[in-house]
Amino acid sequence: MRILALYVAREFLKHFAFLVVAFVAIYVIFDFIEKVDNFQEAGLSWATMLTFFILQIPEITTLLLPLAVLMSTVITLALMAKRNEIVAIKSSGVSLLRFSFPILLLSLALTLALALLNEAVVPRTKARTNYIWDAQVEKRPGRLFHEETFWFKGQNSIYHVGFYDAAGQTLSDVVYYAFDKQFNLALRVDARRIRYLSGRWVGFEGLLQERLPGGGYSAKSFDELPLDLPELPQDFSRLAKPSEEMTFVELARYLGRIEREGYDARRYRVDLQARISYPFVCFIMALLGIPLALLGDKGRAGGSLATAIILGLAASMIYWVGFSYARSIFGYSGVLPPFVAVWLSNWIFAVAGLWLMTTIRQ
Repeated sequence: MRILALYVAREFLKHFAFLVVAFVAIYVIFDFIEKVDNFQEAGLSWATMLTFFILQIPEITTLLLPLAVLMSTVITLALMAKRNEIVAIKSSGVSLLRFSFPILLLSLALTLALALLNEAVVPRTKARTNYIWDAQVEKRPGRLFHEETFWFKGQNSIYHVGFYDAAGQTLSDVVYYAFDKQFNLALRVDARRIRYLSGRWVGFEGLLQERLPGGGYSAKSFDELPLDLPELPQDFSRLAKPSEEMTFVELARYLGRIEREGYDARRYRVDLQARISYPFVCFIMALLGIPLALLGDKGRAGGSLATAIILGLAASMIYWVGFSYARSIFGYSGVLPPFVAVWLSNWIFAVAGLWLMTTIRQ
């Protein structure tokens, strides 16, 4: 039995390694063809462009890893069935679950690897690729640096912001510095909140300091004060740190902070649940791929390899559409609770995989 397990594991890993490299390479090639003109129009060096595409590889790998698990499972077992190896294994009294156990075990290991990749590597590479694309390629004003708080460069001004609520068009814990043509500080506003209301910004609970003609500064506290800020809410669209640039711990801390401030944190809560649920897709794809590979005519083993591959691709496509729609339409909008919206596709496909396993003769 140990020899059989090693054989199945070796075949699975051989196909898996090839598919991961092939999928990532194809994705990068098409992405390069699509974006190379943008880099050239921006006048960026080949080194910068190469850095961008290399840094994209971890994120692309996390997206394609579950598909590679599904397809390598399907191909490995379908080829074994085509060579009548499955028939020989079953005739020796080994059940379907037992000889496919190495694949399930490896898929669990890949689930852990995907979680670690999403936590330790992707947030850092994603932040860098976002900066290259937004600031260097598209020349859009963006963050000066991005940690717990934000710096934003405006028109002859600099903002220091605790966080930005895009839905409420509100800047929180703000310090606004306005400069004259000689870059002397002309105005400073410290405010608990600055919100865009009826076509203009309004500051709440703060202190206004203005430079006097003869030198020095005046200071006036306020509870509510209209402010003539040149920036519009859409200028701060990238001020809120994207959840994909945060680790799980950072996202959980940021979520708690927003909720304590009384803002709608549904989107971040959905993304936090997705960080937990998504890695399990690897195991679910393996669970689904095993019966798909062995579904032949009238449920017999040894079905067409082409049919098995088509079924696998169709299943993966249905999963991604379902997961994306449930997350964005039902989760972000609040139609379903975040936990249900994110885990719904996993539950459905896990149950489907288990049910299909019972339809294959052991």
